[in-house]
Amino acid sequence: MTFIKNQRRLIAMLACTTFILSACSAPSGVVNNNNPAPSTGAAGVSKAKTKVTWLQYWKSEVGEKPLNDLKAGFEAKNPDIELDIQDMPFSQMHDKLVTLHTAGNVPDLILLTSPWVAEFAASGITEPLDTYYNAMPKEFQTSNEGPYWSPWKGKHYGMGFITGNTALFYNKKKLAEANLTPPTTWDEYRSASIKLADASKNKFAFTGNMASEPPSTINTELWPYILQAGGKLTENNKAVFNSPEGVKALEFYKGLIKTDKVATPGELSAGEKEKRSNFSAENTAFMFDGPWGIAIQKTANPNLDFGIVPMPKGAVGATIAGGGAIGMMSKSKNKDAAWKVLTYMMEPSTQIAWAKATNNFPHNKTALKDDYIQKNPLLKVFADQNESLKPINPDLQLPESTVMRKIMINEIQNYLTDKKTAQQALDDAATGWNAVFDKYK
Repeated sequence: MTFIKNQRRLIAMLACTTFILSACSAPSGVVNNNNPAPSTGAAGVSKAKTKVTWLQYWKSEVGEKPLNDLKAGFEAKNPDIELDIQDMPFSQMHDKLVTLHTAGNVPDLILLTSPWVAEFAASGITEPLDTYYNAMPKEFQTSNEGPYWSPWKGKHYGMGFITGNTALFYNKKKLAEANLTPPTTWDEYRSASIKLADASKNKFAFTGNMASEPPSTINTELWPYILQAGGKLTENNKAVFNSPEGVKALEFYKGLIKTDKVATPGELSAGEKEKRSNFSAENTAFMFDGPWGIAIQKTANPNLDFGIVPMPKGAVGATIAGGGAIGMMSKSKNKDAAWKVLTYMMEPSTQIAWAKATNNFPHNKTALKDDYIQKNPLLKVFADQNESLKPINPDLQLPESTVMRKIMINEIQNYLTDKKTAQQALDDAATGWNAVFDKYK
Protein backbone atom coordinates (compact mmCIF):
# COMPACT_ATOMS: atom_id res chain seq x y z
CA MET A 1 0.00 0.00 0.00
CA THR A 2 2.87 2.34 0.90
CA PHE A 3 4.53 1.49 -2.47
CA ILE A 4 1.38 2.49 -4.38
CA LYS A 5 1.07 5.75 -2.43
CA ASN A 6 4.71 6.59 -3.19
CA GLN A 7 4.12 5.89 -6.90
CA ARG A 8 1.11 8.20 -6.95
CA ARG A 9 3.08 10.90 -5.12
CA LEU A 10 5.91 10.62 -7.72
CA ILE A 11 3.46 10.84 -10.63
CA ALA A 12 1.86 13.93 -9.11
CA MET A 13 5.25 15.59 -8.65
CA LEU A 14 6.21 14.89 -12.27
CA ALA A 15 2.91 16.30 -13.53
CA CYS A 16 3.39 19.43 -11.46
CA THR A 17 6.92 19.87 -12.79
CA THR A 18 5.67 19.52 -16.38
CA PHE A 19 3.03 22.17 -15.78
CA ILE A 20 5.53 24.57 -14.24
CA LEU A 21 7.93 24.16 -17.19
CA SER A 22 5.09 24.76 -19.65
CA ALA A 23 3.95 27.86 -17.79
CA CYS A 24 7.47 29.30 -17.88
CA SER A 25 7.96 28.96 -21.64
CA ALA A 26 7.71 32.06 -23.83
CA PRO A 27 4.18 33.07 -24.82
CA SER A 28 3.09 32.81 -28.43
CA GLY A 29 4.66 35.44 -30.69
CA VAL A 30 7.53 36.21 -28.29
CA VAL A 31 11.01 35.01 -29.17
CA ASN A 32 12.94 33.02 -26.57
CA ASN A 33 16.63 32.46 -27.29
CA ASN A 34 17.59 31.12 -23.88
CA ASN A 35 17.19 27.42 -24.72
CA PRO A 36 19.92 26.43 -27.23
CA ALA A 37 19.35 23.17 -29.07
CA PRO A 38 21.73 20.26 -28.37
CA SER A 39 24.05 18.90 -31.05
CA THR A 40 26.44 15.97 -31.10
CA GLY A 41 30.17 16.55 -31.34
CA ALA A 42 32.75 14.40 -33.13
CA ALA A 43 33.20 12.15 -30.08
CA GLY A 44 29.46 11.68 -29.70
CA VAL A 45 29.32 14.11 -26.75
CA SER A 46 26.24 16.31 -26.75
CA LYS A 47 26.95 20.05 -26.86
CA ALA A 48 24.65 23.03 -27.15
CA LYS A 49 24.09 24.76 -30.46
CA THR A 50 23.71 28.50 -30.58
CA LYS A 51 20.23 29.39 -31.74
CA VAL A 52 19.84 32.48 -33.95
CA THR A 53 16.31 33.67 -34.50
CA TRP A 54 15.32 35.62 -37.62
CA LEU A 55 11.88 37.24 -37.51
CA GLN A 56 10.50 38.04 -40.95
CA TYR A 57 7.23 38.55 -42.85
CA TRP A 58 7.88 36.85 -46.21
CA LYS A 59 6.32 33.43 -45.71
CA SER A 60 2.92 34.46 -47.09
CA GLU A 61 4.62 35.97 -50.15
CA VAL A 62 7.25 33.37 -51.05
CA GLY A 63 6.05 30.19 -49.31
CA GLU A 64 7.96 27.89 -46.97
CA LYS A 65 10.43 26.28 -49.38
CA PRO A 66 12.78 29.25 -50.00
CA LEU A 67 12.95 29.88 -46.25
CA ASN A 68 13.59 26.20 -45.50
CA ASP A 69 16.25 26.04 -48.21
CA LEU A 70 17.99 29.09 -46.78
CA LYS A 71 17.95 27.54 -43.30
CA ALA A 72 19.30 24.21 -44.58
CA GLY A 73 22.04 25.90 -46.60
CA PHE A 74 23.25 27.95 -43.66
CA GLU A 75 23.15 25.10 -41.14
CA ALA A 76 25.08 22.82 -43.52
CA LYS A 77 27.94 25.33 -43.44
CA ASN A 78 27.54 26.17 -39.76
CA PRO A 79 26.62 22.98 -37.85
CA ASP A 80 27.17 24.72 -34.50
CA ILE A 81 24.36 27.22 -35.14
CA GLU A 82 20.64 26.59 -35.44
CA LEU A 83 18.76 29.13 -37.57
CA ASP A 84 15.23 29.55 -36.27
CA ILE A 85 13.17 31.37 -38.91
CA GLN A 86 10.00 32.81 -37.44
CA ASP A 87 7.20 34.43 -39.40
CA MET A 88 4.79 37.23 -38.55
CA PRO A 89 2.30 39.15 -40.73
CA PHE A 90 3.77 42.40 -42.01
CA SER A 91 0.90 44.42 -40.56
CA GLN A 92 1.79 43.26 -37.03
CA MET A 93 5.55 43.19 -37.14
CA HIS A 94 6.48 46.86 -36.60
CA ASP A 95 4.55 47.26 -33.35
CA LYS A 96 5.58 43.78 -32.16
CA LEU A 97 9.26 44.61 -32.59
CA VAL A 98 8.86 47.78 -30.53
CA THR A 99 7.14 45.76 -27.79
CA LEU A 100 9.78 42.99 -27.84
CA HIS A 101 12.60 45.54 -27.65
CA THR A 102 11.00 47.18 -24.63
CA ALA A 103 10.58 43.79 -22.93
CA GLY A 104 14.12 42.71 -23.81
CA ASN A 105 13.01 39.36 -25.27
CA VAL A 106 14.06 39.88 -28.86
CA PRO A 107 14.90 37.97 -32.02
CA ASP A 108 18.50 38.27 -33.15
CA LEU A 109 17.84 39.31 -36.74
CA ILE A 110 14.86 41.06 -38.31
CA LEU A 111 13.63 41.77 -41.80
CA LEU A 112 13.48 45.53 -42.37
CA THR A 113 11.33 47.34 -44.87
CA SER A 114 13.05 50.58 -45.82
CA PRO A 115 10.86 52.98 -43.75
CA TRP A 116 11.90 51.17 -40.56
CA VAL A 117 15.67 51.43 -41.01
CA ALA A 118 16.25 54.98 -39.77
CA GLU A 119 13.35 54.82 -37.30
CA PHE A 120 14.69 51.71 -35.53
CA ALA A 121 18.24 53.06 -35.62
CA ALA A 122 17.17 56.35 -34.04
CA SER A 123 15.22 54.56 -31.31
CA GLY A 124 18.02 52.11 -30.48
CA ILE A 125 16.14 49.00 -31.58
CA THR A 126 18.78 47.91 -34.09
CA GLU A 127 22.52 47.43 -33.69
CA PRO A 128 25.15 49.34 -35.71
CA LEU A 129 26.87 46.87 -38.02
CA ASP A 130 30.01 48.88 -38.80
CA THR A 131 32.42 47.03 -36.49
CA TYR A 132 31.48 43.66 -37.97
CA TYR A 133 31.42 45.01 -41.52
CA ASN A 134 34.81 46.73 -41.29
CA ALA A 135 36.42 43.45 -40.20
CA MET A 136 35.25 41.68 -43.35
CA PRO A 137 37.39 41.23 -46.50
CA LYS A 138 37.38 44.11 -48.97
CA GLU A 139 35.60 41.98 -51.57
CA PHE A 140 32.68 41.46 -49.18
CA GLN A 141 32.46 45.18 -48.47
CA THR A 142 32.59 46.21 -52.12
CA SER A 143 29.95 43.67 -53.16
CA ASN A 144 27.49 44.78 -50.50
CA GLU A 145 27.80 48.55 -50.79
CA GLY A 146 24.44 48.85 -52.51
CA PRO A 147 21.53 51.20 -51.84
CA TYR A 148 20.80 49.75 -48.40
CA TRP A 149 24.33 50.30 -47.08
CA SER A 150 23.41 53.86 -46.27
CA PRO A 151 24.29 55.50 -42.94
CA TRP A 152 22.04 57.05 -40.33
CA LYS A 153 24.10 59.64 -38.45
CA GLY A 154 27.35 58.04 -39.52
CA LYS A 155 26.51 54.41 -38.72
CA HIS A 156 24.92 51.59 -40.70
CA TYR A 157 22.00 49.54 -39.39
CA GLY A 158 20.83 47.32 -42.24
CA MET A 159 22.33 45.19 -44.98
CA GLY A 160 20.43 44.70 -48.20
CA PHE A 161 19.07 41.25 -49.02
CA ILE A 162 16.83 42.18 -51.93
CA THR A 163 16.79 45.45 -53.75
CA GLY A 164 15.58 47.03 -56.94
CA ASN A 165 14.84 50.38 -58.47
CA THR A 166 12.07 52.02 -60.42
CA ALA A 167 11.95 51.62 -64.20
CA LEU A 168 9.37 52.21 -66.93
CA PHE A 169 7.09 49.28 -67.83
CA TYR A 170 5.36 49.68 -71.20
CA ASN A 171 2.69 47.83 -73.16
CA LYS A 172 4.35 46.69 -76.39
CA LYS A 173 1.11 46.33 -78.33
CA LYS A 174 -0.15 49.81 -77.49
CA LEU A 175 3.13 51.47 -78.45
CA ALA A 176 3.34 49.48 -81.69
CA GLU A 177 -0.23 50.44 -82.67
CA ALA A 178 0.64 54.11 -82.11
CA ASN A 179 3.93 53.70 -84.01
CA LEU A 180 5.88 54.72 -80.91
CA THR A 181 9.17 53.60 -79.43
CA PRO A 182 9.71 53.53 -75.65
CA PRO A 183 10.42 57.07 -74.42
CA THR A 184 13.84 57.98 -73.07
CA THR A 185 13.29 61.60 -71.98
CA TRP A 186 10.59 63.67 -70.26
CA ASP A 187 9.62 65.28 -73.57
CA GLU A 188 9.32 61.91 -75.30
CA TYR A 189 7.34 60.51 -72.38
CA ARG A 190 4.88 63.40 -72.46
CA SER A 191 4.52 63.26 -76.25
CA ALA A 192 3.93 59.50 -76.21
CA SER A 193 1.46 59.79 -73.34
CA ILE A 194 -0.61 62.36 -75.25
CA LYS A 195 -0.72 60.11 -78.34
CA LEU A 196 -1.70 57.05 -76.29
CA ALA A 197 -4.43 58.69 -74.22
CA ASP A 198 -8.04 59.35 -75.22
CA ALA A 199 -10.31 59.93 -72.25
CA SER A 200 -13.43 59.69 -74.44
CA LYS A 201 -12.46 56.08 -75.19
CA ASN A 202 -11.28 55.36 -71.63
CA LYS A 203 -7.68 55.11 -72.82
CA PHE A 204 -4.93 56.49 -70.60
CA ALA A 205 -1.14 56.56 -70.54
CA PHE A 206 -0.68 55.80 -66.86
CA THR A 207 -2.51 55.67 -63.54
CA GLY A 208 -2.62 58.91 -61.60
CA ASN A 209 -1.96 57.64 -58.08
CA MET A 210 -1.23 59.88 -55.15
CA ALA A 211 -3.38 58.38 -52.40
CA SER A 212 -2.40 59.37 -48.86
CA GLU A 213 -3.39 56.01 -47.36
CA PRO A 214 -1.21 54.09 -47.39
CA PRO A 215 1.50 56.63 -48.28
CA SER A 216 3.38 54.16 -50.45
CA THR A 217 3.26 55.66 -53.93
CA ILE A 218 5.19 58.88 -53.62
CA ASN A 219 8.57 57.12 -53.78
CA THR A 220 7.92 55.67 -57.25
CA GLU A 221 5.57 58.31 -58.67
CA LEU A 222 7.09 61.63 -57.61
CA TRP A 223 10.49 61.35 -55.95
CA PRO A 224 12.17 60.20 -59.20
CA TYR A 225 10.95 63.35 -60.96
CA ILE A 226 12.59 65.56 -58.33
CA LEU A 227 15.90 63.75 -58.76
CA GLN A 228 15.59 63.74 -62.57
CA ALA A 229 15.06 67.50 -62.49
CA GLY A 230 18.45 67.75 -60.79
CA GLY A 231 17.13 68.24 -57.26
CA LYS A 232 17.64 66.45 -53.96
CA LEU A 233 15.21 65.33 -51.30
CA THR A 234 17.37 65.75 -48.20
CA GLU A 235 20.83 66.96 -47.28
CA ASN A 236 22.46 66.86 -43.86
CA ASN A 237 19.21 65.77 -42.20
CA LYS A 238 17.24 68.64 -43.68
CA ALA A 239 14.60 68.80 -46.44
CA VAL A 240 15.90 70.48 -49.59
CA PHE A 241 13.29 69.42 -52.15
CA ASN A 242 11.60 72.86 -52.08
CA SER A 243 14.06 74.05 -54.72
CA PRO A 244 13.57 75.30 -58.30
CA GLU A 245 14.21 71.72 -59.41
CA GLY A 246 11.50 70.46 -57.05
CA VAL A 247 9.04 73.01 -58.41
CA LYS A 248 9.87 71.98 -61.98
CA ALA A 249 9.23 68.33 -61.12
CA LEU A 250 5.83 69.07 -59.56
CA GLU A 251 4.78 71.24 -62.48
CA PHE A 252 5.70 68.51 -64.94
CA TYR A 253 3.76 65.91 -62.95
CA LYS A 254 0.67 68.09 -62.63
CA GLY A 255 0.84 69.04 -66.29
CA LEU A 256 0.55 65.42 -67.33
CA ILE A 257 -2.46 64.85 -65.08
CA LYS A 258 -4.40 68.11 -65.23
CA THR A 259 -3.38 69.77 -68.51
CA ASP A 260 -2.65 66.84 -70.80
CA LYS A 261 -5.22 64.59 -69.06
CA VAL A 262 -3.25 61.45 -69.85
CA ALA A 263 -3.69 59.81 -66.43
CA THR A 264 -6.60 57.79 -65.13
CA PRO A 265 -9.07 59.87 -63.09
CA GLY A 266 -9.10 59.71 -59.31
CA GLU A 267 -5.44 60.36 -58.66
CA LEU A 268 -6.12 61.43 -55.07
CA SER A 269 -7.50 58.03 -54.12
CA ALA A 270 -5.57 55.58 -56.32
CA GLY A 271 -2.50 53.68 -55.16
CA GLU A 272 -0.18 50.85 -56.16
CA LYS A 273 -3.00 48.29 -56.37
CA GLU A 274 -4.95 50.40 -58.86
CA LYS A 275 -1.79 51.19 -60.85
CA ARG A 276 -0.87 47.55 -61.29
CA SER A 277 -4.44 46.47 -61.98
CA ASN A 278 -4.86 49.08 -64.71
CA PHE A 279 -1.62 48.05 -66.38
CA SER A 280 -2.40 44.33 -66.30
CA ALA A 281 -5.91 45.01 -67.63
CA GLU A 282 -4.33 47.07 -70.46
CA ASN A 283 -6.19 50.21 -69.45
CA THR A 284 -2.86 52.03 -69.39
CA ALA A 285 0.31 51.90 -71.48
CA PHE A 286 2.93 52.91 -68.90
CA MET A 287 3.76 52.12 -65.29
CA PHE A 288 6.64 52.95 -62.97
CA ASP A 289 7.54 49.90 -60.89
CA GLY A 290 10.42 47.80 -59.58
CA PRO A 291 11.59 44.28 -60.53
CA TRP A 292 9.03 42.84 -58.11
CA GLY A 293 6.39 44.13 -60.55
CA ILE A 294 7.46 41.60 -63.19
CA ALA A 295 6.05 38.57 -61.38
CA ILE A 296 2.95 40.53 -60.37
CA GLN A 297 2.14 41.36 -63.99
CA LYS A 298 2.88 37.86 -65.29
CA THR A 299 0.57 36.41 -62.67
CA ALA A 300 -2.20 38.97 -63.19
CA ASN A 301 -2.18 38.66 -66.99
CA PRO A 302 0.00 35.89 -68.49
CA ASN A 303 -0.86 37.14 -72.00
CA LEU A 304 0.32 40.69 -71.40
CA ASP A 305 3.27 41.53 -73.65
CA PHE A 306 5.26 44.19 -71.85
CA GLY A 307 8.78 45.54 -71.89
CA ILE A 308 10.89 47.54 -69.46
CA VAL A 309 13.24 50.45 -70.16
CA PRO A 310 15.13 52.91 -67.96
CA MET A 311 13.27 55.81 -66.38
CA PRO A 312 12.81 58.78 -68.74
CA LYS A 313 15.59 61.32 -68.28
CA GLY A 314 14.98 64.92 -67.23
CA ALA A 315 17.94 67.21 -66.69
CA VAL A 316 19.69 64.05 -65.48
CA GLY A 317 18.96 60.35 -65.29
CA ALA A 318 17.74 59.14 -61.90
CA THR A 319 15.67 56.50 -60.18
CA ILE A 320 14.69 55.43 -56.66
CA ALA A 321 15.85 52.23 -54.95
CA GLY A 322 13.71 49.96 -52.79
CA GLY A 323 13.75 46.44 -51.40
CA GLY A 324 14.36 44.79 -48.04
CA ALA A 325 17.24 44.66 -45.56
CA ILE A 326 18.34 42.54 -42.61
CA GLY A 327 19.03 44.20 -39.27
CA MET A 328 20.41 42.97 -35.95
CA MET A 329 18.52 43.72 -32.74
CA SER A 330 20.54 45.77 -30.26
CA LYS A 331 19.46 43.51 -27.37
CA SER A 332 20.36 40.26 -29.16
CA LYS A 333 22.26 37.82 -26.94
CA ASN A 334 23.87 36.06 -29.93
CA LYS A 335 25.36 38.86 -32.01
CA ASP A 336 28.47 37.04 -33.27
CA ALA A 337 26.42 34.05 -34.41
CA ALA A 338 23.78 36.38 -35.87
CA TRP A 339 26.49 38.09 -37.92
CA LYS A 340 27.43 34.70 -39.38
CA VAL A 341 23.83 34.25 -40.51
CA LEU A 342 23.77 37.76 -41.91
CA THR A 343 26.99 37.28 -43.89
CA TYR A 344 25.64 34.01 -45.31
CA MET A 345 22.58 35.91 -46.53
CA MET A 346 24.85 38.47 -48.17
CA GLU A 347 26.72 35.86 -50.25
CA PRO A 348 26.11 36.15 -54.02
CA SER A 349 25.12 32.48 -54.30
CA THR A 350 22.55 32.85 -51.51
CA GLN A 351 21.02 35.95 -53.04
CA ILE A 352 20.85 34.47 -56.53
CA ALA A 353 19.20 31.31 -55.19
CA TRP A 354 16.67 33.46 -53.35
CA ALA A 355 16.05 35.61 -56.43
CA LYS A 356 15.37 32.56 -58.60
CA ALA A 357 13.06 30.99 -56.02
CA THR A 358 11.07 34.12 -55.20
CA ASN A 359 11.26 36.36 -58.29
CA ASN A 360 13.16 38.97 -56.33
CA PHE A 361 16.23 41.00 -57.20
CA PRO A 362 19.55 40.60 -55.34
CA HIS A 363 21.26 43.43 -53.53
CA ASN A 364 24.80 42.05 -53.80
CA LYS A 365 26.70 43.67 -56.70
CA THR A 366 28.48 40.44 -57.62
CA ALA A 367 25.16 38.61 -57.74
CA LEU A 368 23.87 41.21 -60.21
CA LYS A 369 26.53 40.03 -62.69
CA ASP A 370 25.11 36.50 -62.70
CA ASP A 371 23.70 35.19 -66.01
CA TYR A 372 20.29 34.89 -64.37
CA ILE A 373 20.20 38.70 -64.28
CA GLN A 374 22.35 39.65 -67.26
CA LYS A 375 20.64 37.32 -69.77
CA ASN A 376 17.13 38.35 -68.76
CA PRO A 377 16.26 41.52 -70.73
CA LEU A 378 13.72 42.64 -68.14
CA LEU A 379 15.95 42.19 -65.10
CA LYS A 380 19.03 43.58 -66.84
CA VAL A 381 17.39 47.02 -67.07
CA PHE A 382 17.34 47.27 -63.29
CA ALA A 383 20.91 45.96 -62.97
CA ASP A 384 22.12 48.53 -65.51
CA GLN A 385 20.32 51.36 -63.70
CA ASN A 386 21.80 50.17 -60.43
CA GLU A 387 25.27 50.47 -61.94
CA SER A 388 24.88 53.65 -64.00
CA LEU A 389 22.53 55.75 -61.84
CA LYS A 390 23.63 54.65 -58.36
CA PRO A 391 20.08 54.92 -57.01
CA ILE A 392 19.41 55.96 -53.45
CA ASN A 393 16.69 54.90 -51.07
CA PRO A 394 15.48 58.15 -49.43
CA ASP A 395 13.54 56.27 -46.74
CA LEU A 396 16.84 55.30 -45.14
CA GLN A 397 17.36 58.95 -44.15
CA LEU A 398 13.86 59.55 -42.79
CA PRO A 399 13.46 58.76 -39.07
CA GLU A 400 9.66 58.78 -39.36
CA SER A 401 9.26 57.80 -42.98
CA THR A 402 5.54 57.00 -42.91
CA VAL A 403 4.74 60.33 -41.23
CA MET A 404 7.00 62.24 -43.59
CA ARG A 405 5.55 60.58 -46.68
CA LYS A 406 2.05 61.58 -45.55
CA ILE A 407 3.15 65.16 -44.99
CA MET A 408 4.47 65.38 -48.53
CA ILE A 409 1.55 63.59 -50.17
CA ASN A 410 -0.96 65.86 -48.43
CA GLU A 411 0.85 68.91 -49.75
CA ILE A 412 1.06 67.45 -53.25
CA GLN A 413 -2.70 66.91 -53.09
CA ASN A 414 -3.10 70.58 -52.13
CA TYR A 415 -1.14 71.48 -55.24
CA LEU A 416 -3.05 69.13 -57.52
CA THR A 417 -6.35 70.60 -56.29
CA ASP A 418 -5.13 74.19 -56.79
CA LYS A 419 -5.17 75.05 -53.09
CA LYS A 420 -1.48 75.93 -53.18
CA THR A 421 1.20 76.72 -55.70
CA ALA A 422 3.99 74.22 -56.26
CA GLN A 423 6.38 76.38 -54.24
CA GLN A 424 3.93 76.78 -51.35
CA ALA A 425 3.20 73.08 -51.24
CA LEU A 426 6.89 72.14 -51.24
CA ASP A 427 7.78 74.82 -48.68
CA ASP A 428 5.07 73.58 -46.32
CA ALA A 429 6.09 69.97 -46.82
CA ALA A 430 9.72 70.89 -46.10
CA THR A 431 8.66 72.66 -42.90
CA GLY A 432 6.87 69.48 -41.81
CA TRP A 433 9.88 67.30 -42.61
CA ASN A 434 12.28 69.60 -40.79
CA ALA A 435 10.09 69.55 -37.68
CA VAL A 436 10.54 65.77 -37.66
CA PHE A 437 14.28 65.99 -38.28
CA ASP A 438 14.63 68.48 -35.41
CA LYS A 439 13.41 65.84 -32.95
CA TYR A 440 16.44 63.67 -33.77
CA LYS A 441 19.24 66.23 -33.55
